[in-house]
Amino acid sequence: MTETIYKALHNVSRERLERYVKLIEGLRHGYENYEDLTKRAILIEDIFNSFGLTVRRQDFTFFKKIYRNIIATKSNHDSLPYYLIGAHYDSAWGSPGADDNASGVAVLLEAADILSKLELRHTIQFVAFTLEEPQPQTLNFLIGSSYFVEEAKKAGVKYDAVFILESVGYTDDKVGSQTLPILISKKISNIGNFLAVIANKRSKILMEHFTNITSKLVPELPVYSYKVPLSGRLIPETRFSDHAPFWNKNYPAVMLTDTAMFRNPHYHTFHDTIDTLDFSFIEKVTKALISVIISLDNNL
Repeated sequence: MTETIYKALHNVSRERLERYVKLIEGLRHGYENYEDLTKRAILIEDIFNSFGLTVRRQDFTFFKKIYRNIIATKSNHDSLPYYLIGAHYDSAWGSPGADDNASGVAVLLEAADILSKLELRHTIQFVAFTLEEPQPQTLNFLIGSSYFVEEAKKAGVKYDAVFILESVGYTDDKVGSQTLPILISKKISNIGNFLAVIANKRSKILMEHFTNITSKLVPELPVYSYKVPLSGRLIPETRFSDHAPFWNKNYPAVMLTDTAMFRNPHYHTFHDTIDTLDFSFIEKVTKALISVIISLDNNL
């Protein structure tokens, strides 16, 4: 099985990752740039379809406008719980959102391409969420993923593993480039060159598996993991992405992130552009995620 993993990792393409970021990057806030956001949804749908996946739009209405999550599924007829990889495709107001979160969408698409070609026991959903960013009408955020999780819970869908990609493209090798929320006491490097894996109590085992497999199969990617107490309610910054609705419904979910505003000075600004990203890092994140999915599927 390790041979299968290495073959899959060999097929990961930095060039495709860069192309995906270029396609998604640009102003696409749900309120300010509704038409451009809709164009990105159609683009993502087309790319998923090109992989031979089963693709559907999950439409919902927010303030009289239709928004959509894009769900691509690689089905297996075994009655095993699902795996899910997700990333939001909208951007913050006034930001082209290369790191936040075109980088996450790029990894989502590349992982979908690679995994769609493999024989796996578990059904995998690849989901591009909309309206993760705050909306001015209500200041609500995580709207698309909250709707998705509510519908999944109603349908009785079970998930063994959920991986949410949130800003996974920015690094800085300078000492002092990495900061942390005040209440995180774990000793973590102050050099911003690692991937953070954030879990709650329910997803602690999933976090540990991700860290363990990555250290063995993608050792060139530094990983720091952290289990937040009380599902992050004392550290709200750890709930600022689409894993939080899964935590709320007791699904095992981890956030994979470069830590966004705790590292990237361009976070939520017009300067969050593709030329600031580290595609070597994005490639390693993609390889780590694929390794973990395959190993989980084979009980490794």
